[in-house]
Amino acid sequence: MRVDDLHPEVVDAVAAYLRAADRLLPGRVVACAIAGSVALGAYRPGRSDVDLLVVLGGGSVRRADMRALRRLHRSQLPRLAARVVRRQGLASTCDASFVHVSELTRPVTAIRPIASHTGERFAVGEAFDVNPVMWRELVGGGVVVRGAPIATWGLDPEPDRLVAWNRANLDGYWRSVRDRAARRAAPMTASAVAWCALGPARLDATIVTSRILSKDQAGVVALARFAEAAGIVDVALAHLRGDPIPEQPPRAEWRRRTVALMSAILDASAEPSDT
Repeated sequence: MRVDDLHPEVVDAVAAYLRAADRLLPGRVVACAIAGSVALGAYRPGRSDVDLLVVLGGGSVRRADMRALRRLHRSQLPRLAARVVRRQGLASTCDASFVHVSELTRPVTAIRPIASHTGERFAVGEAFDVNPVMWRELVGGGVVVRGAPIATWGLDPEPDRLVAWNRANLDGYWRSVRDRAARRAAPMTASAVAWCALGPARLDATIVTSRILSKDQAGVVALARFAEAAGIVDVALAHLRGDPIPEQPPRAEWRRRTVALMSAILDASAEPSDT
């Protein structure tokens, strides 16, 4: 995808973000690319976030630079507040991972991130999205909004680690999410169903196909792979697409069915893949 093909929402969000970055960190942002749903051709206006990899140049990052990165994160708040007032939701928020240009060509699991922010959270020295999945998204369809073409960046997604990374994420993160969901009794929201069903489904789809799929595509794969996906994935996909929520299964069953699907995916991830 080219910059000219981006949805105006994405163009406006990224342009505003980079203007703030250039004001707070003049001359330091030497490259920037979009991954996530945009790179996968799955961006949904009014519903999707914008995932950025921001590359900083110059000398080592100092305390003043970190303060500037925190201010950059906070600079989005007025824009987000305006969207809420207009009932436009929190979509097209820029979530960013920062790496130094000197780290860019290292194997992705060896890169030392500078910082990252997702939603309201700002993290120093860590960035979840600096991983084999996001690097594969960037290499396969990342959209450069500043700097040379991605093919010249020298990214190393470590393809041999892709499946193992997905298995580890399922076991290390999603198992605890499943356990917390199972302990609760209140009816789940459609948003929670989509998060808990399609998040693990994406990882499972990559394990069995070695491809990075959108949540929408992963839901279709889950329907074909797991009997437990019937009905509840339809709820998740309807929420994702902004469609009417199906009447069946009833909401009283959403939690049980979601936990059952998550458990089936976790069990499958512990077994060797034939692909």
